[in-house]
Amino acid sequence: MIKEFHLPDVGEGISEAEIVRWLIAEGSTVKTDKGGQPEPPAPQTDRGTVVGSLGDDEMIELPAPVKAMPAVRALAKKLGVDLTKIRGTGGEGKITREDVERAVQNLPPETVYDADASGPIERVPLRGLRRTIAKRMHAARQRVSDVTIWEDADIADLDRIRSKEKEIAAQEGIKLTYLPYVIQATLDALKAHPYLNATLDDEREEILLKKFYNVGIAVDTADGLIVFAIKRADRKNLLELAQEISTLAEKARTRRLDLSELRGSTFTITNYGVIGATYGTPIINYPEVGILGIGRIQDRPVVDDGGIAIHKIMPLSLVFDHRVVDGVEAARFLNVIIERLENPQPTLAAKS
Repeated sequence: MIKEFHLPDVGEGISEAEIVRWLIAEGSTVKTDKGGQPEPPAPQTDRGTVVGSLGDDEMIELPAPVKAMPAVRALAKKLGVDLTKIRGTGGEGKITREDVERAVQNLPPETVYDADASGPIERVPLRGLRRTIAKRMHAARQRVSDVTIWEDADIADLDRIRSKEKEIAAQEGIKLTYLPYVIQATLDALKAHPYLNATLDDEREEILLKKFYNVGIAVDTADGLIVFAIKRADRKNLLELAQEISTLAEKARTRRLDLSELRGSTFTITNYGVIGATYGTPIINYPEVGILGIGRIQDRPVVDDGGIAIHKIMPLSLVFDHRVVDGVEAARFLNVIIERLENPQPTLAAKS
């Protein structure tokens, strides 16, 4: 008999969830106490719980949990193998790569055709983080009147300063990239142009100017793009920003971020330059009104004191919501960032 389970309140804005792992073995009996909650299992059994409620003396049958390493699961997903139908030959019944490869050889040949397609296709369910990203991107496109402007920052002086300061940071065990400098420059621009640090309340027709500065950082993970928030970024120094970026980026890649670390950003920065892209039109992290894209830093010839010199150039892309910000203000905002990057001041002192 099919039973309906109700998702508990797991936080603001979370309206759906996906079961990624069963914690009860196949054939286990789940009973409820008088309060409608499952009774805790005996100490020798699995200590997992079932979300929701069941009627008294009712039981459900759940599939046995799959024992497989993440790499094996990824291979099975790629090859279209159902791990629940494989008997593992590894230690403690774990499914190995060889088990998956043998299972592929036993799969019956199957070709799937769409009604209008001219060849075989693969249907991949839109699930988990990818579904969340798809919904947010669609909402942003539907609601935001976005405009993009592109400029370059000559960071020759910043490059020299960073070369010295990253050695000082390394003494503290911190990797110093260009991103903390960009954050500090962006904070100055946000303070000078507060309408970029805002959201638009469509229903009440109000612009909400944020009096705090939480900088969102977009990071690429195996499951898709995740944006974490550096809270009160204006109160952190260069090394504190660098350390927090490193810590939160690693937590994002290993899916260990808390919900609080994913909420509350007021302006977002995305660095697609790390994968070789130069310019872009990043989609605004709705309901924010702006996002800054950092492109691949390149050595380019520039005019310097009447001659030609090779300088490091940082491409920048600013996308803004034209409903809240005019093009003139957006250009001035970006100019503040460029001015701070092109005229940096050393902030770290070498240890004696």
